[in-house]
Amino acid sequence: MRLKPVNDKIVVKPNENKEEKTSGGIILPDTVQDGKLLEGKVIAASEGMYSAQGTMIPLVVSEGDTILYNKHAQVHEHGEFLIMSVNEILSIVRDK
Repeated sequence: MRLKPVNDKIVVKPNENKEEKTSGGIILPDTVQDGKLLEGKVIAASEGMYSAQGTMIPLVVSEGDTILYNKHAQVHEHGEFLIMSVNEILSIVRDK
């Protein structure tokens, strides 16, 4: 990968969206799934961000983590990848 995020940014590969269906078999478009969270895998992460005092604040995620983010998150598309701030992450998906 040629992308190396800086500051508090990460590169995410979104998981394929699965079509939602009603019990009657009607496929719901993503426009009616406003509250639905999206899932993706962190492909690259920066080392962190420097505070005003000059200390490094590490990120809470690392490469390989699966994350959840809002459909309306502030993201920048780069091909099949998204570049976003760690502040856009709502949760890290962990196995028990």
